[in-house]
Amino acid sequence: MTYQIGQHVGFVDLIEEKRAEFQISPTSRWYCAVTNPNCQARAALGLHELGYRSFYPKVRRWVTHARVRKAKDKPLLGRYIFVEVDPENDQQSFYAVRAVNGIEAILSKWQETKFGMRVQPAPFCSDWIASMRLRQMAGEWDATRGTIPIGARIRVMEGEFANQLATVTAKEGRREKTVVFKIHGENRYGKLHIGNVRAA
Repeated sequence: MTYQIGQHVGFVDLIEEKRAEFQISPTSRWYCAVTNPNCQARAALGLHELGYRSFYPKVRRWVTHARVRKAKDKPLLGRYIFVEVDPENDQQSFYAVRAVNGIEAILSKWQETKFGMRVQPAPFCSDWIASMRLRQMAGEWDATRGTIPIGARIRVMEGEFANQLATVTAKEGRREKTVVFKIHGENRYGKLHIGNVRAA
């Protein structure tokens, strides 16, 4: 459904709109594609534009550059990305997935078909993919949670500096649960509990 600027609407269900965009079929399966080096995000964007759901787990770590520590996401499984394809859907094909910019190949294996033994894309267990997505959302591979070092770039979540970027200049308290920070581009300082800031 398309909405016009200035149009009054009672309720817009964005979740239902997203479901309509990515139809989940009972015959769809998850497959694993190999991307070109450092092209996971590009491949995921290309798959999204074609209407395919994709997922690649990421690990979040602190990275130091120019004496500033930033939280950065990196693929957990190297060059692998999972993509959901429905072989029964005429609108989806492995050829389209393979042609996406950034994808090099699809993991395949010998399988029995009506034409005999053929090399076909190898499906992955949907429950395993679902568990990996839940672990990602739970922050299992987020090494920045609860540990904000001095020099880290953060985003302030509460207080007078809410939603502003800052750099940690010191840590205080018995267990270093209070961070002192300097707002980016300004000569202003603040102090908050570590639970009120996020890695940026």
